[in-house]
Amino acid sequence: MNNLALVLVTPLLAAVTSILSRKTRFKDQIAFTGALIYLSSVVLLAYEVMETGSVTLQAGGWAAPYGITLIADHLSVLMLSLTSLVALAIVLYSWGFISTKGKESGYYGFIFFMITGMSGAFITGDLFNLFVMFEIVLMSSYALVAYSGSKESLFISLKYVVLNLIGSSLMLVAIGGLYSITGTLNMAHMAQILSEGSVNMAPILGLASILFCVFAVKSALAPFHFWAPPVYANSPAPASAIMSGISKKVGIYAVIRMYITVFSQAKIPQTAILFAGKSVTHAVGHLAIFMATITILLGGISALNREKLDKLLSYSSIGQVGFIFVPLSIAMIQGFQQALTASLVYIVAHGVAKPALFMISGVIKKLTGTTNLEDLGGLSESSFLLSSSFFILIFSLIGIPPLLGFFAKLLSFQAAFNFGKPFVLALLFIGSLTTLLYGSKAWLKIFFGETVEYDCSKVSKKELFSIIILVTTLLVVSLQFEPVYLLVEEASKSGLNTEKYIETVLQE
Repeated sequence: MNNLALVLVTPLLAAVTSILSRKTRFKDQIAFTGALIYLSSVVLLAYEVMETGSVTLQAGGWAAPYGITLIADHLSVLMLSLTSLVALAIVLYSWGFISTKGKESGYYGFIFFMITGMSGAFITGDLFNLFVMFEIVLMSSYALVAYSGSKESLFISLKYVVLNLIGSSLMLVAIGGLYSITGTLNMAHMAQILSEGSVNMAPILGLASILFCVFAVKSALAPFHFWAPPVYANSPAPASAIMSGISKKVGIYAVIRMYITVFSQAKIPQTAILFAGKSVTHAVGHLAIFMATITILLGGISALNREKLDKLLSYSSIGQVGFIFVPLSIAMIQGFQQALTASLVYIVAHGVAKPALFMISGVIKKLTGTTNLEDLGGLSESSFLLSSSFFILIFSLIGIPPLLGFFAKLLSFQAAFNFGKPFVLALLFIGSLTTLLYGSKAWLKIFFGETVEYDCSKVSKKELFSIIILVTTLLVVSLQFEPVYLLVEEASKSGLNTEKYIETVLQE
């Protein structure tokens, strides 16, 4: 079987098998085995991409642009690698964390359906199938948000459903409009048609702006961020981990693929009042950088005022999305490869650290029954592992050297400096300062001060080991940053190289 197909089929089979299995212990074993096989399939695909540059699959034997195209390049492989690693840690964590009743209610099935949707989004070459994969991720999210069955979680899930139904409807409108203008849904073919300048670009800009707003909703970018904090804070810890750390990256990946690879070829007519002669991506990039800077401020300041760890981490996730989008927006406006590389390094740093932090939050709630910072303290005396892990993770997000977050922040500041807009540098500095303040506040209140009694026997070794997996990964990529940087740099080149993308998909 083609490695591309294997990456998509493996989590789907794991989802179906775990649902059909009647015994809970088999569900755990099936899920963990499925996560291992999924990780292995991603490794095989990554090796093939490293050897050949990119891999394609035309489903059903129909040649592009008429059939369904799957494509993996360095950018896709980077996102898949992050997803597969976090998925393995989350499945192992869930083995010890999720109750028997939860597992019997299809918990693993929803997790693997979400992984299937994310994997499909990272390798699809078709805009409509990107929409389909988004919906698979979202349907799984609805179930996980309502997992506890409480009145509050059901209400939050309902609001989440309504918001995303609106977003999905707008996405379909934008996709339909783009199809009616370009005559294709294949992203490479669309880029080729836009580069020829043979279509009316005025509606393209409007549809691209609508589509960006949909991706902003999926990524929790301000002012569309309001759904994320209650969703993360009221979901089970492993579900919050995968949604905050990985699933929102699907929206960010879609922005990179659509706006840097595809819409960068669409030039606004010289007769336009604004952005005349510039690309559609350039125009949308100005909207993106405005939203990103607001997101940094809103997320950071809101996190400072939270007195519960899960809510603090939820608002922190909002601010960190802003940090990812600032260099990404600069890459959209000016096409800087260094800026896109900075954004991708930040995606990796956040994608590893934030899931582990939500896992630690779940462990703390399991130990104490609360995540209220005022009711915690002295945990460092009971668990050096949790204390040191939290320290490494939160200080990576702050940007303390030599952790990966430091390199992400450094590259982002360099991109902002080269951009030449002082207010962007100032907002990055303010955002970093707020991260330092709320990160230090959480660490000191939880692990120091007056000691609270903890019964560490409530926490399984599987939960602790899953946290160790992500912390160790973070340390390894931090200490071996140069080879990691080179891999991320290749991913950014793939995102920017539209000609190569078109050639690979259309076999020209």
